[in-house]
Amino acid sequence: MVNLTGIKNLKKSFSFVPLKQRFNQRKKLSFEEEQSQALRDIGHKLKMFRDKNSICLEKVSVVTMIRINLLEAIEEGNLEKLPEPVYIQGMIKRYADAMGLDGEELAKLFPTAKTQEITKKSFPNVSMFQLRPYHLYFLYVLLVILSVRLLPYVISSSYILGREKGITNSEKQQYQAENEGNLLASVSPENRKTEQKSSAQTTTEKLEKKNQKQPVVLSVIVKEESWVSIEIDGKIAFEGTLAQGTQKSWSAQKQLVFWAGNAGGIFIPINNGQNMQLGKLGEVKQVVFTPTNTQISHQN
Repeated sequence: MVNLTGIKNLKKSFSFVPLKQRFNQRKKLSFEEEQSQALRDIGHKLKMFRDKNSICLEKVSVVTMIRINLLEAIEEGNLEKLPEPVYIQGMIKRYADAMGLDGEELAKLFPTAKTQEITKKSFPNVSMFQLRPYHLYFLYVLLVILSVRLLPYVISSSYILGREKGITNSEKQQYQAENEGNLLASVSPENRKTEQKSSAQTTTEKLEKKNQKQPVVLSVIVKEESWVSIEIDGKIAFEGTLAQGTQKSWSAQKQLVFWAGNAGGIFIPINNGQNMQLGKLGEVKQVVFTPTNTQISHQN
């Protein structure tokens, strides 16, 4: 006699997996195997090309900005050490482009599950430091709150500093005014006159000294031939005939004496580009130039 109760208990002891669920598991396993095999093939090609051209992995890491351990995982075909398939595809493209290969075509060889839900692998260095829109929004709100909180303190500090500065300037002006008043009060009218007279004499002496230091400069333009003689500080510097069209200049420290046998043919430049005729044609003239005076005399 068959024990029906034992058969029922035996059925309950087995966990029967639905057919659809088992199919999905096989499909998922097949897709992961396909990815793993494709990654191994791609990684092998990249490594072979890199070794053949003597390209170090550190250089590839610098150019692609991909960490060395991730590049090694691609070459080894190790999916466990890599992030999501979409990121793997992007890294394959950058790796291949960096070595001069067709990165886009090579990346297409790695399948990605666009319509399948993929379990997110742990990739802390990417997810931790990647900015999201809500991060920026949170930062903006935080800055607004801090600005509102700190605004009263800034305004109060500016007001206090401005007030202290105003008080300091007022006290300084008052102190200067008091000192000037005390100084004027301590000086008698006689002393003021003496000081003003001394100041005027000092100014005159300074002007005279300044004029004495300035050299005497004479420039002439010869419109008609003339005999001339130049005496500079007591010494004859030139004596002879100047032809028509000649332009000459001389300078002296103390005194310059100029003789002209034909004063009408000699012109001296003055202000505003005008020329002054020294005398009449055929007239003999002597001109004495000093830093403070000019004397013109006729010579017979």
